[in-house]
Amino acid sequence: MRTKNVNLQQEHIAIINKLIDYIDEHPEKSLELKVLSEIALVSPYHLHRVFKSITGETIHAYVKRIRLEKAASKLKYSETMDIGEISRQCGFSSIPLFSRSFRNYFGVTATDYRNTYSINSSSRQMKSKNNQPRSTWLAYNEDVANEQELDIKIKRMPPCSIAYIRTDGRMLGRTFEENQRHLAAMGSIFDWARQHSLWNPTTTSLLSMEYQDPNIAEEKGMRLDCGLTLSKPIEPSGEIGCLRLAGGQYAVMRIFDTTMQARVQVKRLWEEWLPSSGFYYNSRPVIILHQNNPSWDPSHRYLIDYAIPVSPKLYPGKNQSPFRDDKIKPPPRSGMPRPIHFFEEEHS
Repeated sequence: MRTKNVNLQQEHIAIINKLIDYIDEHPEKSLELKVLSEIALVSPYHLHRVFKSITGETIHAYVKRIRLEKAASKLKYSETMDIGEISRQCGFSSIPLFSRSFRNYFGVTATDYRNTYSINSSSRQMKSKNNQPRSTWLAYNEDVANEQELDIKIKRMPPCSIAYIRTDGRMLGRTFEENQRHLAAMGSIFDWARQHSLWNPTTTSLLSMEYQDPNIAEEKGMRLDCGLTLSKPIEPSGEIGCLRLAGGQYAVMRIFDTTMQARVQVKRLWEEWLPSSGFYYNSRPVIILHQNNPSWDPSHRYLIDYAIPVSPKLYPGKNQSPFRDDKIKPPPRSGMPRPIHFFEEEHS
């Protein structure tokens, strides 16, 4: 039996991580195999084989899926952006090509998708009780969930470098046990940072990054990076990747609760707060800032800042957004650990 070359495997992971980061940041550019192989500095044949072995998808299938999921996200959240601009931003050379690809993938036209799934669409499937759209990824006790006030503020994240370990799925599973793999990845990146003298309790933040809307992407296809902030970029090595976040404006919700109730609040942020906020989700990664280790809490409660990247909606002759921080004043929560502050207050 041939012995597995661990060093070669780590080298391949580093190459594919770098390539996936490039694809995610540049969906509008040419992402043909020849172009990507030049970026990865390996032959097209070798890149095709390695990419499939690590991700389970061919490069062509992966690029197409990511572009179409981004397009679906823009159709859902950016109702003021026309379909031609969406197709261009997502890397399609023509509207007819985009229309055919979208219909083949989702089973409906882009226009029908927007009319049905846009967060402001009147044709979305509604609950009978409070006229809120029904989630496809979470069912919960409505009476209990809606009693809690949401703690949401518009803040700004400064640009920063992130070291990460790449996994899949979502950070907040339905049970604490479902989250063990991701918590283990957080522990691994933390141990790596300490071993390399990159951990500073006063300046380093542990965070996760989710790249796809769970209502659009299948969970097995969702990407999750478990990482931490760096004072300066590092050279990627094996499973430890490095990327640069440009920063920007975020709707930040502080949560101190169990994983299931945290999911409830996340759902309400997306489906209740966002449609009427005057902001739209702009398809950058969602940031989850980890303020505690839930394994150390008797009830396995998470203290997190869940941050959706947003941009203000622009309507001719109207203000950009009616939302103000002082509209929401949640009651104080007992037993909450002292949080760190990663996001900066937004000044209007």
